[in-house]
Amino acid sequence: MPLSLTALNAFDRDGYLTQENAVSEESVQHILTKLSVFGQKSLPGHIREKNSSNYRAFHGCHLYDEDFAALIRNPQLLGPAKQLLKTDVYLHQLKVNLKQPFSGELWPWHQDYIYWRNEDQVPSDAIISVMIFLDEVNEFNGPLFFIPGSHEVGCVDTPKAKEAPEGWEGNVSASLTYQVDEALVTTLASKRGLFSAVGKKGTAVWFHGNLIHASPPNISPFERRIVILTYNAVSNAPIPSTTNQRPEFLNARNHDALQFI
Repeated sequence: MPLSLTALNAFDRDGYLTQENAVSEESVQHILTKLSVFGQKSLPGHIREKNSSNYRAFHGCHLYDEDFAALIRNPQLLGPAKQLLKTDVYLHQLKVNLKQPFSGELWPWHQDYIYWRNEDQVPSDAIISVMIFLDEVNEFNGPLFFIPGSHEVGCVDTPKAKEAPEGWEGNVSASLTYQVDEALVTTLASKRGLFSAVGKKGTAVWFHGNLIHASPPNISPFERRIVILTYNAVSNAPIPSTTNQRPEFLNARNHDALQFI
């Protein structure tokens, strides 16, 4: 079902939009089954928590799994992506973020577009993500926090964090390469408040590439698993480069327009 004008206007204003029941329970279960298999393998883009054998994230699953390859073309997701960006899109990145019970680490305050701009040479912020809940996400198991309307400040230039690992690994660790400083977070949150992205399995939350967000650790006994698909306008594909490209599971090489399944 297409997004309503009210929903589109809300996204433009707030920088995010929530859709309940965007992905069927059957599809969610297929994905969860695959994750249990992935957890037994070591593949490119599989990232572990710091000082732990637990996985933190799986990247690029659509490159080697048919269920994920179908998910990115699902009309319930691809349709809104084309509506929000007002053009044909390709998938720039896919990742599954895992927050294990009691041990899932935090994600510091940050924006996503700065990574795609600085590391992948994506020209503009005409890029969006959709987060799909594979578990019920609540206030206990490490939900994402957004600052509503914070995308309007644009891409915040920030120095690389001193504690961040070198190379692309710093883009996916708890010590993120580019973090929004506490003073700006405090100023924006005092004016605009905070939004906690919670909901049932199958919920989808769309958010702008410049929306400032973070998530706390998961110290609950409940899992928190989400898939994040990043759609980019075909016309906004990265500037071609033959050097220093991040791996394909972070920076897509195929920029052809996606078609519905």
